[in-house]
Amino acid sequence: MRGKPIHYLANVSRWVWLLIAGSAAVFFVLVATLVALYPDTPANQLVSWTNGWLFIVPAAMAALGVYVSLRWWRCPQCRRPLPTKTAVPEECPLCGLKLREF
Repeated sequence: MRGKPIHYLANVSRWVWLLIAGSAAVFFVLVATLVALYPDTPANQLVSWTNGWLFIVPAAMAALGVYVSLRWWRCPQCRRPLPTKTAVPEECPLCGLKLREF
């Protein structure tokens, strides 16, 4: 049985998910608001140069989520990047620090 990731990695994971999922939520709220404000406008004309700047916020949130993942998803001791496509290993392959607690 695998333990849960250490506190540091749990916090980094939480921030990454909050930023990326939050950017998706903000994007959908913006689109829904535009649809509600302009119900007779065709979908391909809802976003123009006058309101396209609103989408900078969700794009920046998603970019920040990726940055946090690249910058801090590492072993806290040796700073070696951890895998993102598989589960967090029990210990760091390089320094042996325990990455999961039981």
